[in-house]
Amino acid sequence: MRLDDRTRLAYRYGLSLLHWATDSTPAPFSATFAVTDRCNLFCSYCNCPALDPTDLPLADIAVLFDRLRAMGVCRLGITGGEPLVRKDLGEILALAKARRFFVCVNTNLTLYGRFPGRLADADLVFTSLDGDAAAHRANRGDDAYEGVIDAIRDLVRARTPVVAICVVTEENLGEAERLLAQADELGIRIHFQPQCSGGELARGGYSGRVTDEEFRAFWRRLVELKARGLPLASSRRYLEYLARWEDFGRVSFRDPAARCAAGRGFVYVDPRGNAHACPYTRGKLPPVNLLRDTWQRGWSRETPCTQCRIGPMLEFNLLFQHPVATALDLWRPYGSP
Repeated sequence: MRLDDRTRLAYRYGLSLLHWATDSTPAPFSATFAVTDRCNLFCSYCNCPALDPTDLPLADIAVLFDRLRAMGVCRLGITGGEPLVRKDLGEILALAKARRFFVCVNTNLTLYGRFPGRLADADLVFTSLDGDAAAHRANRGDDAYEGVIDAIRDLVRARTPVVAICVVTEENLGEAERLLAQADELGIRIHFQPQCSGGELARGGYSGRVTDEEFRAFWRRLVELKARGLPLASSRRYLEYLARWEDFGRVSFRDPAARCAAGRGFVYVDPRGNAHACPYTRGKLPPVNLLRDTWQRGWSRETPCTQCRIGPMLEFNLLFQHPVATALDLWRPYGSP
């Protein structure tokens, strides 16, 4: 990450943190935009391919990016569905870079071999590795592993930072050390996140075959592996938080003593331009359409929960609840080539 990118991210994050701490006007420094719900896979825990396939045209995306920039957003995550199914993804990323966003793209990389140029403007690529080929295919489908490792190697050669996300299910608890060894060989890092359930975007859930204590032991083991210097992108506080989670059948709850940074530090925008405090609130609270209204004026400042175990949302929350320790912990894995 270039020095000017680091400086702008740090400044916007600091301003967002100040607004959150003083409970003043929401000033998100980060936004995630799902460019489509369409996907070439149908993973066992993701409902996106069953949702509305309507996408915004490029002209509306340009307006949306202008609105996000005016909100103070500096970090822009591009996700789906699968972003690479959009033929104009390269143009979308070019629009984002023209507005000086730091651009992260979340892609399964199975289409990368056919369309490598579509990721040319990505500053950081997130992809998916749920274990070895068999474990990955069990979670994500028969074709989900094809070309992924070659695509990662190509991105690393081009000095594009890559973080692979492992969705932790009942079936792949034994894959962590294998994945970390593979990540070390590939020159990437791994972020682990629990399988989500509930809401529009997720499907499936835990069956109870694995006990809560077994899940907690898994996360405690990751704390140990991170302390040993293995290539874990997840922050230490995040891993420790999950190692204390009482009921993995419960994704979130409202704790009167806790504050959530969703909507204040970060927002999620669906493929129709509707902004939500976070992806988990999609379908639970009225959205704000950013093509017609502003987030600051339209958002109710309500969230259905204040504590959760949803991977990216949890990391963002910790970034606001424990800013110094979490920011320093995340800076290297997410910011270095």
